[in-house]
Amino acid sequence: LEINQQRYLNDPSAFYQFVNRVLKPLWDTRSTSSALIGRQYFEQLDQDDQTALVNAVDNTLRRYAFEGLERYSGQLFTVVDIVVNERASMGWVQVLMESSLIPDLHIDVLIKQLNSGGWKAVDVRFKGITYVAVKKHSFRETMAEKGIKALIGELQQKNSEYFAELCSEAKVAGRPPCMAQVN
Repeated sequence: LEINQQRYLNDPSAFYQFVNRVLKPLWDTRSTSSALIGRQYFEQLDQDDQTALVNAVDNTLRRYAFEGLERYSGQLFTVVDIVVNERASMGWVQVLMESSLIPDLHIDVLIKQLNSGGWKAVDVRFKGITYVAVKKHSFRETMAEKGIKALIGELQQKNSEYFAELCSEAKVAGRPPCMAQVN
């Protein structure tokens, strides 16, 4: 990021490719989506709604990566500890973020072992508060009041608006995420 930040800020498609190549393979968006609405509700969704929700959450995580890029100022990230449960199915990776602008911070990443044996991130914790804990209430409230399609629609709308503005400012079109519809 330190070397390519300006390029990525000027060319959203290049950063989109970076996120898909480097970050996306490390994240289990399906598990995150399930945790956000509750596993029992997620499993009751039909395949199309599950896929649409996972895609919407996936694009939301991409949006967060873009928002983070705008705020990146040379911070260094170092893995400092890994703790795995007794069954070796879940764990936490503690990452130290060193910055010259603010005090050093510890960020914890919840990881889950997949059936294939690999590990992927599912959630992030900062100062004891996880992303899922912060967002699940609004996700579940929207789902309860308006339904899953409304929740998916709201996420897609936020993502589309963000990427439309980003791509307009960068004067980029025709390549992800600068398409008419980002899915």
